[in-house]
Amino acid sequence: MLPRTSCIPYARRMTHRFDSPASFTPPADPLKYDAAFEHNVPRDYLAASLARQQFAMLEACHGHLARTTTSRPLIYTGMTALTLCRIELPHCPRLQRKTFHVLYDKRTHRPDRDDTGYLRLPEALRTHRPVTLIHRDREIVCTHPLVTWAMLAAWLSLTEVITLLDAILRADARVANRGEDSRMSLDDISSFLSPLGTFPGRKKCVQSLQFISTVTDSSMECRTLLALLREGLPPPVPQWSTFVPSLGQTVTTDLAYPESNVVIEYDGDAHRQDKRQYRRDARKRQAMQADGLTVIVVFADDILTDRGRALFAQRVAEALGIDPPGVPQPEYEALLDDDRRREARDRQRRYRAKERTKGRRV
Repeated sequence: MLPRTSCIPYARRMTHRFDSPASFTPPADPLKYDAAFEHNVPRDYLAASLARQQFAMLEACHGHLARTTTSRPLIYTGMTALTLCRIELPHCPRLQRKTFHVLYDKRTHRPDRDDTGYLRLPEALRTHRPVTLIHRDREIVCTHPLVTWAMLAAWLSLTEVITLLDAILRADARVANRGEDSRMSLDDISSFLSPLGTFPGRKKCVQSLQFISTVTDSSMECRTLLALLREGLPPPVPQWSTFVPSLGQTVTTDLAYPESNVVIEYDGDAHRQDKRQYRRDARKRQAMQADGLTVIVVFADDILTDRGRALFAQRVAEALGIDPPGVPQPEYEALLDDDRRREARDRQRRYRAKERTKGRRV
């Protein structure tokens, strides 16, 4: 049985469960950000951005369904389903080429539609019912976030499978008006995976559970944490809070090594788009440095490339006074699987290119 529908923003009736049809109606003005509703999200620009993306996707799906001629109802999945559920998207260029991702279970159920990709529903996931959203009096149906996560695992690297799970848990935590015990937990996700049979990507789903302790504040912060683990550094503390005397208040950092007084802050483009947030972050970092903390600011380039990750890990290691091992600690060795898969693909590409130069078909 899946956890409750609480990971769908605005699904406020907590009696619904994910293994039964669940529906919710977006607010009259989905673009209007409700700060009280997102009271536990310290950086509301992310929640507001996801709300705008959700509304745009609802509009797009509404038009997409209006152009549909098949008698079979469409169920959206993949990146489309994640956007509809206000969940940050994983990095997967192959899937992001299409605006709409639609579920199919038979090859004959894949009519040719513009800008539409089709993802097959594994047999092990066919017992779970989808989620229904209502937009302008039309039902828009998508796969449950955990089902979407399990389906996408075959397409994603382990790093992105972990990052997507972190994003799902973060979306679940945004829902207001409920107690701590109603949040989706790792036990819930284990209970979701346990009865499932074999499906592509199952191993990565299971492996990802050990990397989730405290949910981070954004997908890039999760990738930052994983980059440190990949380079063999000890795990930092996500969302560490400390009192800053010069500010006279307690602040929350992205990642930290409290015993070494080292703080890591991710600086994304969204920070500069929100002027209030940008000023707040700048003042916070200046105050922490003035109070003796070492603040390391990390950018997207430091996380998304091999060289960037290595240099970033070197900076953190120097601040900690240690040498970066360059390989994960034993409990995090699974992070090397991404490198092994990439190397295997590169070897295969070189082999095929070599064979083609010989005039052979491969």
